[in-house]
Amino acid sequence: MKILHLFHSRTLLPEQLNEKNQIVDRRILGRDRFKFGIGSIMYQSEEVGLTPLHTLLIRILGGNDVHIGLVGGAGSLSSLVQWLGAVFLKKSRSNRIAMNYALGLGVLFGLIMAGALFLRGMNQITTITAIAIYLIGAYGLAAASGIQMNIESSWIGDLVPSNMLGWFTSMKWIVASLGMLFFTLLFGQVADYRPEASTFAFLFLFVAVSHVTAIFVMSTVTDRIPQSTKTRQSDMGEQERINYRSPVLWYYNWFYLTWAGGRTALMTFSTAYMLDLGFSMTKITLIIGLQVAINLGMLLIMGRITDHFGARLPLILISGGIAVSMLLWVVSAWWGLVALIVYQVINGAAGNTHSMLAINYGLEIFPAKGRAAYIGFSRAFTGLSALGASIVSGIIMDSFSGCRITVGNITFNHYHIFFLGCTLFTASCIIPLLLAGKNVVHNYKIDSKNKYV
Repeated sequence: MKILHLFHSRTLLPEQLNEKNQIVDRRILGRDRFKFGIGSIMYQSEEVGLTPLHTLLIRILGGNDVHIGLVGGAGSLSSLVQWLGAVFLKKSRSNRIAMNYALGLGVLFGLIMAGALFLRGMNQITTITAIAIYLIGAYGLAAASGIQMNIESSWIGDLVPSNMLGWFTSMKWIVASLGMLFFTLLFGQVADYRPEASTFAFLFLFVAVSHVTAIFVMSTVTDRIPQSTKTRQSDMGEQERINYRSPVLWYYNWFYLTWAGGRTALMTFSTAYMLDLGFSMTKITLIIGLQVAINLGMLLIMGRITDHFGARLPLILISGGIAVSMLLWVVSAWWGLVALIVYQVINGAAGNTHSMLAINYGLEIFPAKGRAAYIGFSRAFTGLSALGASIVSGIIMDSFSGCRITVGNITFNHYHIFFLGCTLFTASCIIPLLLAGKNVVHNYKIDSKNKYV
């Protein structure tokens, strides 16, 4: 009976909401945040666990650095198409239904990738065809993930009062991080045990099945009717419209452009760099797993801090600190593996904590009406930056392969020079956060004659 009660779902009625149209029942929220965490394991954690394997699989299929750059850009599409989440929400008029549609896309692309890899493993398709389908599937899966993230963010914004966002999302991210740690280590072991196309095919089949499980779990979360900017605000017929001219919105876009661009470029070739140093996938996933493990404690602490002080200041501090720590990839020319371990320890203090802070900051500055549209609009710029960075980085790394610069007794290869550029670009992300101050985005109001008021 307790299990049935835990997974009991319902749609809240107007009389169960406060004057800001937000849930005030902490018991309901406590169950829902756990369900969001379990759902995230099924549609986010397993994809994060597969991320380090993309480089290895591309090389197994016979691809080069350009292909690695292209597959690295798949994650950017996740941001680029997040605006579709607002479309799903508008058409379905339900967070739950919109999420189920988005999860269905994950099932579809997981099956497509699994099928292509099975065929390649049996030599039924050529290498070029396998790489092409793999890239299409990777971009499609990333797009589905982006839509899911938009709907999830909007859903949480509809459910949770702003002074409880840290409490709610920290537990959601902790549960999801445990899943990321498990899948990252598991998939690394599987890849080392049998690094063949057919092996990866089973992993992507698992991705499809996990999305089916997520549909069941998310169907039990408290539903809400998404708020539209076209909802009437007064008897005078006033309506609200998205304010795309807001300086705060553009500061938020600027922040994500620099953060996503620099970080995506570095992560695109971090696995390739470690593979070229002779690391096994097991060792690589252990290094990455160290980051996730350390991040668990930070999520709980930072969740409480943001409920009292907001997300902006912690976001500035963590963004700047992590950007500077990226220099350790350059320092690895001296320290080798030690530098990479130190980086993962420092980066572990951010990780999903940074994602939580950045998303919560958006929920703080965006109005409830049109929230999904604002989130989708900002993520489109994030996607463009990350996509451009990954593709251009692939071309750069392929062109300068073998390039070396010697300073004293230390030799810097093309990886180290590239990582330095990534660091400088990422560090500039704190500028727009400082300029934004404590300002928020306000919708336009128009009257019945479509004139601004």
